[in-house]
Amino acid sequence: MSDFYKTLGVSKNASADEIKKAYRKLALKYHPDRNQGNPEAEAQFKEVSEAYEVLSDDEKRRMYDQFGADAFKGGGGPGGFGGGGFSSMEEALRTFMGAFGGGGGGGNMNDAFFESVFGGGFAGAGGGGTATRAQQGSSKKMTITITFDEAAKGVTKEASITNLCDCEKCNGSGAKSPEAVKTCSACGGSGQMHQTRGFFSMTTTCSQCHGAGQMITDVCPECHGNGRIKQKKKIKIPIPAGIDDGMRLKMAGHGDAGFSGGPPGDLYVYVRVKSHEVFSRDGDDVILELPISITEATLGTKKEIPTPLTGSVRLTIPEGTQHGKVLRMRGEGLPNVHGHGKGDLLVHVLVETPVNLNAKQKKLLNEFADTETPANSPRKSGFLDKLKSLFIF
Repeated sequence: MSDFYKTLGVSKNASADEIKKAYRKLALKYHPDRNQGNPEAEAQFKEVSEAYEVLSDDEKRRMYDQFGADAFKGGGGPGGFGGGGFSSMEEALRTFMGAFGGGGGGGNMNDAFFESVFGGGFAGAGGGGTATRAQQGSSKKMTITITFDEAAKGVTKEASITNLCDCEKCNGSGAKSPEAVKTCSACGGSGQMHQTRGFFSMTTTCSQCHGAGQMITDVCPECHGNGRIKQKKKIKIPIPAGIDDGMRLKMAGHGDAGFSGGPPGDLYVYVRVKSHEVFSRDGDDVILELPISITEATLGTKKEIPTPLTGSVRLTIPEGTQHGKVLRMRGEGLPNVHGHGKGDLLVHVLVETPVNLNAKQKKLLNEFADTETPANSPRKSGFLDKLKSLFIF
């Protein structure tokens, strides 16, 4: 057994990336597809694959550095070889596919992908597969617009969609009658064609029946051999309470019909919520801006305010309420769309400065101003005191 480091042309201190890079370069150079009928290239390909199989695995590399090639004699060696290299070209190719597919070696290889490319065997093994595979139908999407109130309370909407559905006349087979379905003469019903390339066989999808394994000699007049036809139908879309703008609903099975008995696709409904005249929302909390007069803010008052779910409720505004104050009414917001309780109603108080005063109103305000004390406007007084301190020298 040769020196694995020399085989790949790297030093014993090479990093994992350097080892992979060196292997990829050599594997492409000696790959059987590029060197058909060349036994020397085949041997080189196996040798570099064997070296990479060991050096790309930390544990195997440690054993190799400590004991050399003797660590893998007597069977049980890396990748199923023992002292004499890979037992078959299939093992070498699995390592190659692993390195180029993001894995570290054959053990990380996706066997389903490997077999779909190489037909599950080499050196004449050929291999077969199922002729027809069930496939899920295509999924669809649509957008629906609802009002703020509908989003708050939940609603069921009706919509029209056009899908590909199984043809009722032929039950999705695409044939005029059961007798019109014949076994494909090209592949013998396997849906696959086997081709020999050098020393191994490759399996590909039959070009005549496209992998179905069957041919239709007389197509269904309704669907013209498709097995599916377009149909327009109305569906009901249940929209849960508390849904927010931009959320998506999934309606399983409302997409296009599947192929060869496969399940139908899904329908994804994107929800748009119209803005409200009074309310806005922050998550499950509802925001309401409430304008009040200076008098109401000063003396306090009670207000009947709307809520998104329970109609109107009475809100007490305490005396001395400042502009921008937020009053919270717990549980008067929107229900959580996942059923985790309700949000709150947040009332943002906007104290409005009076305009267009008449003479009497101005006189009363002037009289009030003459009676004001610093205690009536604590924030104003504190701010003026700070200003005064700035100008003391």
